[in-house]
Formats: sequence, structure tokens, C-alpha cells
Amino acid sequence: MTDYRNRGRQDYGQRQGQTQQRDAIVDEIKQKLKNFQSTGLKNLPADELVNIANKMGKHLENNGLKTTQIRRFLDGVRKIDVQSDKGRNFKSDLVVLLKPKLAYAAGRDPGKIMPLMQVLEPAITAGAKTYDDFKRLVALIEGIIAYHRFYGGRDS
Repeated sequence: MTDYRNRGRQDYGQRQGQTQQRDAIVDEIKQKLKNFQSTGLKNLPADELVNIANKMGKHLENNGLKTTQIRRFLDGVRKIDVQSDKGRNFKSDLVVLLKPKLAYAAGRDPGKIMPLMQVLEPAITAGAKTYDDFKRLVALIEGIIAYHRFYGGRDS
């Protein structure tokens, strides 16, 4: 009986440690992206974008997020890209309005989508400045989906 209790405490301690590590990853990425809110996301170096997408894709897969949940959001982002006609008709307000869509999705499944929302909110703010910033936001989301799939993320 004592072994069972000790093992349960160890398991709980390990889970707590893993949760804190996951939260630290989200906080780290969020802080990196907040640094680009004033200058725009186009200033995010490509290698840093890939690093962020890799960490976030792995994190979301470990969290049990389905690929379709991220793709639905990406579809909304791509609609804006099509509407902007290669930057000639770019409206930053449409990009900012992605935040409520993300909040709605997070409200439906907070445990899985909340980390994505925490990371993408500063990215959306930084990606709404110019069309070049927006294209960087699209690349970031596509990268997250790619790494999510790479680490085993599935639709079901």
C-alpha cells in the first residue's frame, strides 16, 4: 500500500513538472513574439520562426490538439490573404479580428487551444502591421501545423 502511495506521489510530481515545463515553453515563445509587436513580425528571423514553430508544434501535439483545429484557423488566415490581393487591398483590421475567432475556439476546448491562443495573440498583433508582417504570420502558422504533423499530430 505504501509503495502505491509513493508511486502516486511521484507520478503527480512528474506530471506537475511536465505541466510547468509546458507552461514555460508557451511563456518563452509568447515573450519572443511580444518583442515584435512594435516593429512588426517581418523582422522575425526565419531561423527563429522555424524554432518557434518546431517548439509550438511539438507542444500542441503533446497537448492532444487535433490538426483540424489548427487548420480551421489557418483557413480564416488564408481567406484574408486571398482578399488582400497580394497586399494591394490589405486591411489590418481583418487580421486583428482573428483574435475573437481564436478566443471562440479556445472557449470551446480551453485545455488544448489555450496555449495556441496565448502564442498567436502577440503574433497577430505583430502580423497586422503590414502585408509583409501578415505573410510572416501565415508562415508561422503553417510552420506550427507542419511540426505538429511531424510530431504525430492527427485529425482524430
